[in-house]
Amino acid sequence: MRFDPGILIGLLVLANCVSAVETDDLSADSLVNRANLSHMDLAGSNLSSRSLNQSDFRESNLTETNLSGCRLRSAWFDKADLSSANLSQADLTGAVLSDANLCAADLTEAVLNAAQMSGADLANARMVGSDLTDADLSDCDLIGADLTGARLFRADLSGADLRDMYLARANLIGAHVSWADLSDAYLTSGQLSRAELYSANLSRADLTEADFTRAYLMRSILREARLSRANLAYADLTECDLRAAVMIGADLSYADLTRADLSDADLSDCNLNSVRLTGANLSRVKMERIDLRQMDMRGIDLSGGSLKGLNMYTVFLTNANLEKADLRGANLVQVELTGANLCDARLEKISYDQFTLYSLAKADLRGAGMSENLRQDLAAISIAGPR
Repeated sequence: MRFDPGILIGLLVLANCVSAVETDDLSADSLVNRANLSHMDLAGSNLSSRSLNQSDFRESNLTETNLSGCRLRSAWFDKADLSSANLSQADLTGAVLSDANLCAADLTEAVLNAAQMSGADLANARMVGSDLTDADLSDCDLIGADLTGARLFRADLSGADLRDMYLARANLIGAHVSWADLSDAYLTSGQLSRAELYSANLSRADLTEADFTRAYLMRSILREARLSRANLAYADLTECDLRAAVMIGADLSYADLTRADLSDADLSDCNLNSVRLTGANLSRVKMERIDLRQMDMRGIDLSGGSLKGLNMYTVFLTNANLEKADLRGANLVQVELTGANLCDARLEKISYDQFTLYSLAKADLRGAGMSENLRQDLAAISIAGPR
């Protein structure tokens, strides 16, 4: 059987063209919008600043490929390998990156508005200043990623793995972060107002000066979290785990902490105006130098708490547990303590009005330390009999 020399030459030319796609010829004018580059080996290629909108890169190898400044709107990258790729300042608006490997990729200042990235691996990715407005990042692996200054407005991060991630100053207003793991994450000065964080894990996270105004944090885990000077006004913290959280100077005005566990937490200098604490556990809590006004804390557990310098005005502590609590220097005005357990409490140098004094006389004060003035006032009431 004889081969036509023309056909043989044509086949050799075609083979050479195919192999050239994997080299420097990728910058050729043939690479334009809607290009079909799926299932190809493009590793290490230079495609910077090209317009490849709506192009198909599905399941392609783009490891260490330079796509910086590219226009990739509505492009497909499903299951593509983009590990260590350079996508800085690329426009990926509406792009599909589901289940893609973006480990250690550079997405600095990239535009990812409404991008579909569910299940993508973004571990150790650099996403500083990127715009992820309305992006779907659900179930993504973002361990060690850096999203400093990123815009995540209304982004979906549900179930995402965000451990150790840098989100300093990130915009997460209205974002969906429920069931996500943010343990040990760094969100200092982050904007999370109205964000949904149902059952999210924020243990040991640095949330210093973060804004959680009107955020939804029901049943979230904030154990040992750093929340100093954070804004949690009107936030829903129902049944939250805040054990040993540091919340010094935080704004908790009108927040709902119903049945929350605040044992060993530090709430010193906090704004607790109109906060709800029904059924909360405040054992061994530190609440120094704060004001509590017109609050219902009946039956609450404040045992072992440090309440030095506390100001209470019209507070109901009927049947509350204040055993071994330290109230030295506290100011108590119209505080109802009938039936409260103040055994072994420290009551030295407290100031009180007549109403508080009479209710103190109906509390359990066995072993409580108190000034001589208080002791004499209580004795006088006992001699005079009940009012």
